[in-house]
Amino acid sequence: MALPKEHPLRYRLFNESHARPYADLTSPLQVSYLVLLTGEVTSEKECAHLSQLAEQYGVTPPIDNAVHYDANFGNFAIKWEKHTEFSSYTFTSTKQCQNPFSCKVISEVPEAWVSSIEGQLLVAQHIEILPKCEDTLSEEAISTHFQTDSLVGSFVGGTAAQAWTDFKLQKDGFSEVLILNDCLTPQTMGRLVQHMLELETYRLLALLGLPLVEEYGMKITELGASLTDITHRLSSTTTFEEEQTLLADLTTLEADIEQIIAATSYRFSATQAYKSIVNDRLQRIRENRIDGRQMLSKYLERRFQPAMNACESVSSRLENLSVRVARASQILMARVDLALESQNQELLNSMNKRTDLQLRLQGTVEGLSIAAISYYIVGLTSYLAKALNAAGANLNIDLFVGISIPVVVGAVWLSIHKIKKHIYKTT
Repeated sequence: MALPKEHPLRYRLFNESHARPYADLTSPLQVSYLVLLTGEVTSEKECAHLSQLAEQYGVTPPIDNAVHYDANFGNFAIKWEKHTEFSSYTFTSTKQCQNPFSCKVISEVPEAWVSSIEGQLLVAQHIEILPKCEDTLSEEAISTHFQTDSLVGSFVGGTAAQAWTDFKLQKDGFSEVLILNDCLTPQTMGRLVQHMLELETYRLLALLGLPLVEEYGMKITELGASLTDITHRLSSTTTFEEEQTLLADLTTLEADIEQIIAATSYRFSATQAYKSIVNDRLQRIRENRIDGRQMLSKYLERRFQPAMNACESVSSRLENLSVRVARASQILMARVDLALESQNQELLNSMNKRTDLQLRLQGTVEGLSIAAISYYIVGLTSYLAKALNAAGANLNIDLFVGISIPVVVGAVWLSIHKIKKHIYKTT
């Protein structure tokens, strides 16, 4: 069947739901997980770095410009994913170990290669998955691997497994999570591990907004006090000069607020997005309480949620300040515009008076001009009468000149009137 012309992104959008599928995992399993903020590091550079490791082990390297890569290197497998502002490296192994975290998979990866990964390390986590049937993994035995005062544990996957952690960084710089598998299927275990890794990743990414709260919190308070002072001054301002000074102060304040918004808006928006993902992953691991133990979600609710609330508060305060400054600017600009309109009205009235005076002067000059021009023409008329007498016309010169005066004045007046009328039409 012939179909209509396809959208160029149709297959890419359709296959997006199949990108980065969950792996099927079985216990025992060791996972070492790294997340690095990559910033300006391109996928080409990261693929080139992965290709070095692949060539060393004789494994197929990633394709150019890839955004994810899976490969088995024998003693370990690697999964790399490129995201918007970070990249994740997941190393897995299935060794049989006597004690939890006694054979960490990251130790199988060449140290020089790991240390030369470009970016800034944000997350480093070990996850150990063991069958729950082992007698050595009672709660007392688990406590020996973590700090007792901060140990938290929950049933996950309903009640199919247990997850234990203390949210502490160990001597090697990694946090540790121990999962005891009771009846997880390979598919559900793969989803659980992925959700636990993403929970740690997006928790720390969301917390990147917290330093901005500490950096700009006091500054925002000072800007709010400045805005309050300007608002009080606004109500007592009387002169145009004071309004101009107030407008300059308000403009400076607005520029400071917009500068902080520009510096924080992306991070606070990202924090809100990552917070939503953290809450989603907490729901997806399907927690249930272990008697006598604090759940992971309750621990995060007590520690993580206040930080998110602080970020939301600062972001909201900034937006509120921006709105208040804009409103104060509108009020002040309205007052300045009224003052300018009043000055312009006075100026127009003054110009009208000067124009009226100029019209009167013009009328006076116009009358004088008619008299002067008529005088010269009448003088010429007397010379004409004398010339005609000399030619034998026998004219009364005085009578002739007297009769010509009204005729000349009328003609001059009519000529000037026509000239003025023509000028008015052409302008």
